[in-house]
Amino acid sequence: MHDLQIKIRSAGHDYEGLSYISDTPFVIIDLKNLRSNSIDTGNKTAWIQSGTTLGEVYNRIANKSKKLAFVAGIFTTVGFGGNFSGGGYGIMSRKFVLLLITLLMLN
Repeated sequence: MHDLQIKIRSAGHDYEGLSYISDTPFVIIDLKNLRSNSIDTGNKTAWIQSGTTLGEVYNRIANKSKKLAFVAGIFTTVGFGGNFSGGGYGIMSRKFVLLLITLLMLN
């Protein structure tokens, strides 16, 4: 209707700089202030808002458990929303992400 692109940014990390350029006018919905997160080690679940950085997630998990981990990216400044939507790879990704994809394909 208004020929505007909508770009969503989780925490500001943007390796290619694609959040800030466009051939058409755009608006950025910035989610960097949505940073609440909670880790339930008993149920092995987490509630993490999009603007939380991976570093904050890693730190929260490490403070709660020495046995649990999270498969995510290597850049701790990346927002969780960007990583979760396919933007991240990390040390455990080869083993566990491929396992997850295989399990999803089997279902």
